[in-house]
Amino acid sequence: MKTIDEQLSDDRLEEDEMLAEGDESEQSGSSSLRRKIIWLQGIAFLLGLALLVYVINRVGVQPIFDALIKIGFGFFILLGFSGTRHSLRTLAMRAAVPPEHRTFGFRHAFSVRLGGEAISFLTFTGPILGEATKVALLKKRVPLVYGVSALVVDNLLYNLSVALFILSGTVVMLFAFDLPSAIRIVLYVIAALATFGIGITAWAARRRVMLLTWIIDTLGRFGFHPKSLTSRRNHISDLESHVYDFYSHRPGSFFGMIGLNLLAHVTSVFEVYVTLRMLGYSPFVHSAYVIESLTKVINFAFGFVPATIGVYEGGTEIILQTLGFAAATGVTLALVRKAGTLFWTVVGLVILAWRTVPNATRRLMDRSPRFRKLMDSLVLSNMSHRPARTIVSIFGIGVGVLLIIFTVGLAHGVLRERARREGNIGAEIMVRASGTFSMSGTEAFKLPVERGSEIARIQGVRAAVPIGQNLVSNKGAGGFGNRLVDGIEFDQYAALTNLRLVEGQKLMSGDEAIVDSVWKKDHPEVSIGSTIELYDRPFRIVGVYDPPGGGRIKIPLSTMQEQLGGEGRATAILIACMNPAEQDAIAARIRQQFPTDQIIFTRDLPELYAQSLPALNVFIKVVVAIASAISMLVILLAMYTTVTERTRQIGILKALGMSKGAIAWVIEKEAIVVSMLGVITGILLTLLLRFAVMRTTSLVVEIEPFWIAVAFGVGLLGGTIGALYPALRAARQDAVEALGYE
Repeated sequence: MKTIDEQLSDDRLEEDEMLAEGDESEQSGSSSLRRKIIWLQGIAFLLGLALLVYVINRVGVQPIFDALIKIGFGFFILLGFSGTRHSLRTLAMRAAVPPEHRTFGFRHAFSVRLGGEAISFLTFTGPILGEATKVALLKKRVPLVYGVSALVVDNLLYNLSVALFILSGTVVMLFAFDLPSAIRIVLYVIAALATFGIGITAWAARRRVMLLTWIIDTLGRFGFHPKSLTSRRNHISDLESHVYDFYSHRPGSFFGMIGLNLLAHVTSVFEVYVTLRMLGYSPFVHSAYVIESLTKVINFAFGFVPATIGVYEGGTEIILQTLGFAAATGVTLALVRKAGTLFWTVVGLVILAWRTVPNATRRLMDRSPRFRKLMDSLVLSNMSHRPARTIVSIFGIGVGVLLIIFTVGLAHGVLRERARREGNIGAEIMVRASGTFSMSGTEAFKLPVERGSEIARIQGVRAAVPIGQNLVSNKGAGGFGNRLVDGIEFDQYAALTNLRLVEGQKLMSGDEAIVDSVWKKDHPEVSIGSTIELYDRPFRIVGVYDPPGGGRIKIPLSTMQEQLGGEGRATAILIACMNPAEQDAIAARIRQQFPTDQIIFTRDLPELYAQSLPALNVFIKVVVAIASAISMLVILLAMYTTVTERTRQIGILKALGMSKGAIAWVIEKEAIVVSMLGVITGILLTLLLRFAVMRTTSLVVEIEPFWIAVAFGVGLLGGTIGALYPALRAARQDAVEALGYE
């Protein structure tokens, strides 16, 4: 028989085991619920991504890019609006903290907000983890209970202002616009929900309804006692009391926060208004007000979708189409505003990394001896000791790599693109006068126009058309440098090249010009009847043609002859063969009849263009030399500074027996690692710049593997050579003098 004490002890053990099993079961259930939520939000993200792809495909990529080009550098103005909005929200958040605990400045509060918003925007947990991040960043300066209550008050007042803003925007739209009945019904529902939310909030505040505490107590009465809630019941009750006491104890801060939040909404309205102005519209302010209020509905309803991807773009498109704007305008507005959000999100992530990575690294080093050994290496410790200098060195080498790859790619791309256009004119053979040495467009008018008629009579020739080509200053065409212009007889040239007008009329005579569709797309401000300046006088655009071939701007041949003193002559004869497969035999016949003329096959133009500019090779060599010098100087300065700063450490290493070669090799290894990172950075920067240039202009940038390899070698070799002197200087230092260095 067991004694009473033994029985009680057994009962307590059984109770502890049951509680432990309950805790394990609760933890298991909580973990399973979290996994399900993550899976559901992951599915929501993929569906949103699919919706974004669908919206962009339906609207078209080109209209969106054309609209984005109109924004241009105005994007920085829009960043200013979003930055102002973050600043106002930061001031509101800071005002929610009691003055006696407000031991941090605006800069710290701003970094807290950006860090938390970055997590809210990117993660599947959304605002929950975002607000927890803000609490974690604030807790070193503010006691936990006051920090949590301040953030709760800040979010409640902001959401209250959002509800008021949505309600007012809905009312404005109902009264200011003529809307279909289906849209009106949706707006009535939105207005009713916003009114209900405001009313419930006012009622709960008046009655001091402890909603969370009531939920916990109600669950307990039904026998549901989750430890994660019951153990925090008193803390939650205190938190709700702090929230309700905020207005009665600090009415000035209450109304100040409401005012700051409303100003943040006003900033958003002006951001929408300015964006639409940049896109070429003249919207009313109330239109921007309605757009912003309804996009907040989208953000609220689909806040569970990470980054509201897809739903925000699609919803904004529907809103703007309802208000009479183009579909591409809605998608562009959403993408531009999301780009601003991404910018501040990246800033927030940098802030989080700056605050958390050092502590995380220390914890990882404590737990992982292998990682500690790696981080204790002299190379990585030298790089991490001065991160700003290391980053500057990496970007310095990256600029050198960018200089090589992008410059060569731009030069070769422009030449080959011009050669492709020259070869896309429907002619297989080009005849030029003897004594012509280049393909630059500066050739004199030497060939008699009648030569075309003579060549046309040769067996196998379908057509022979004289043209003039000349480089003209590009300043009047909205650019810089020079542009190739063709002088043509329209009817003959169109018959040979299959040129067709897509807009306007054909060239006749005088100061008229036609442009190809690519040039027109690059100059959306120009239309039929507009003028461009060529030869220091205006030429009226009378037509737009396709397909692009030769010079993008064409004028009457007679006008070019008169301008350049070449009446009755041309720079080249374009020849189309009846059977292109016989072009070699036809060229032989032409050479036999006109032995002094140059005969060029259009298939050879790409190679000839590259050979016709010998100065280009010299220029490329100069660029490579400059990039090498940049790499060497950047590494030289960085490593020299490293050696100077670490003189005492080098002395200690030498005193401990480290050889000269080992010390020099440490410096060289650091230079090699920095150079490798610099080369990778340079390649990435080149790809980004290439994408931007080719999307916003008609320029072609060809990234060639050979020149990537050259840039890689230049960056690596330049860094290695640049570190040579500092490495030798470190190796030759006297140990005694180095130890006494101050």
